[in-house]
Amino acid sequence: MAQLTDPSTRTDTPPQQRTEADARGRTSARPQFGASAARTGAWIVLLAWAAFSLTPIIWVLLAVTKNNAQLQNDFPFSFGSFDNIFIAWGNLQGYDHGVVLDWIGNSVVLTVGGIALAVLTTVPAGYALGTREFPGRKSVLMVSLLLMLVPASALVLPLFLEMTTLGLVGNPLSVILPLGVFPFGVYMSFIYFSTTVDKDVYSAARLDGCNEWQVFARVAVPLAKPIVVLLAFFAFMRNWNEYFLPFVMLGGPQHPLPVGLATLASNVPQLNPLSAQSADIGLPELILATIISMAPVMIVLIVAQRTVLKSADLMGGGLRG
Repeated sequence: MAQLTDPSTRTDTPPQQRTEADARGRTSARPQFGASAARTGAWIVLLAWAAFSLTPIIWVLLAVTKNNAQLQNDFPFSFGSFDNIFIAWGNLQGYDHGVVLDWIGNSVVLTVGGIALAVLTTVPAGYALGTREFPGRKSVLMVSLLLMLVPASALVLPLFLEMTTLGLVGNPLSVILPLGVFPFGVYMSFIYFSTTVDKDVYSAARLDGCNEWQVFARVAVPLAKPIVVLLAFFAFMRNWNEYFLPFVMLGGPQHPLPVGLATLASNVPQLNPLSAQSADIGLPELILATIISMAPVMIVLIVAQRTVLKSADLMGGGLRG
């Protein structure tokens, strides 16, 4: 016989509410599992990327402490001796009457000269493009964008013909002058002066009687420290590692260190058995020269990273505003 239930004592939840409650329970469990899996996957990818990126650097730093025999026979990530570093440095200094020191000096001259010229040209260009309206302004911006897309190696031949006409081939200016053309820096300067600095500041200076040069020198330049830092940083990264342009324009002892590394590698018996070789040049010397080439870039990254990030944040704030 069926039992009657008092309606006032029933605790059953309506079907629609039960369905909604079950759905909320399932969705509350899924994000926790999904977030945990995403974090785990992100850490795996990050650690794999770090291992892939750092392994060659660790190997180079350890390989420079070994001689040729140890490089061939010992475990790749074993440590040799600090004495081997001094021996390799002595062999580098003696190579071709100390040409390695000339290569280092040439790299410093070309890099610093290119940075100075790039800053001196791009900051005024960015100021003019970002604060003034003049015929051809959009065309200049378009050309800057197009030059950013053209591979640098594609411009070496026309630049060589131009420098030949000017009689500058074989002169450091044949490298410094092209390095002073920095389309990426022009566009960065344009963005900075057009978005970060309020144009009313320039207008107020003009109302006070300043001409355009005075507005630039007294107002724009003091406010341009963030963009100057970024321009110098990116120009350094480009100039220090430049290879093809100095290789074509300069010769012999005038080459910078990146070109010198290629010359040095051609004299290493393990890499070029059939070429003319120097008795004192081997893999340890080439590895040491590679570290010397890498060291300035690593030092600049470590020392200037905070200033560069702060400058980039200031530009980002201007863009957001």
